[in-house]
Amino acid sequence: MKKALAAAAVVFSAVLVWCPPSHAIDTYAAGDAATGISTSRHNLGGTGVFTRTGNTTEICVFCHTPHHSNTLSDIKPLWNRQTSVSLSGYTAYGTTLAGTIINNTDLGSTTLACLSCHDGTTTYDNLVNAPGKNGVEPNGSDRAWEFITLDEVVSDFMTSSRLNIGVSLSNDHPISVPYKDTVAGLRPTDTVINDIDLTTGLASSAFGFDGGNLNKNLWAVKGYISETAQISDLLRETNGEMRVECSSCHDPHFNNKSWNEVDATWSSESSTQEDESNGLFLRRVGGNTGSGVCRTCHNK
Repeated sequence: MKKALAAAAVVFSAVLVWCPPSHAIDTYAAGDAATGISTSRHNLGGTGVFTRTGNTTEICVFCHTPHHSNTLSDIKPLWNRQTSVSLSGYTAYGTTLAGTIINNTDLGSTTLACLSCHDGTTTYDNLVNAPGKNGVEPNGSDRAWEFITLDEVVSDFMTSSRLNIGVSLSNDHPISVPYKDTVAGLRPTDTVINDIDLTTGLASSAFGFDGGNLNKNLWAVKGYISETAQISDLLRETNGEMRVECSSCHDPHFNNKSWNEVDATWSSESSTQEDESNGLFLRRVGGNTGSGVCRTCHNK
């Protein structure tokens, strides 16, 4: 009987499918929780929305573990993935227009956490501590799980050209770059984000577009939608300096439904694209409408 139940459980986990919510969230208010990872693209388990595996129904395991985390890197909190590329394996941005030089050794912990999947060199299931009693491997081991997307078996490497940053960071926004108030065009770090005017000079329709998100300029900070957060709250301390990291613009746990411009971009994948859009996990409510993400820090 126990064997039969166990076999049934395996079959069940392999065929779980996602049922979309009856409606998508169009906007958020200050104080709302910045949540939704279970229905986002970062849920790679059997209950996932997109790319998923039937080998586990856990969600957090693909990044975190409560025990036996990767001690071969300084990535926190409780990082559960292999770090296959050393710092010397990345090509940093180099020299910015302001003359700041970014070297490989400047890459911060939160950025390295994102790159451990998005540099395209490590499989989704290269975990240190596998679910249940499936074993612990220092610095991770490829678990050889099968992943599917839209019921088709797919590679378990980050193969999408859009999502795969690669090991060369020279053609992306400068990562782990010090944020200096003295640089022309950057707002002071103590600027309250909600006070920034992003609508002056735009058409009057911008005030009400997308639920008025461009007019409010709310960001997800510390797990909540905030109207009091400052630019400094988006930065991370690395090597004694406040720097711009991947997490400055993206919250990997925030299933941001508020960016209307991206709702139609999944039309080739599913008819429920609005429900399935993650807003690219951008922290800003309303996404980059009116280039609001860029103009929050850059006073242009």
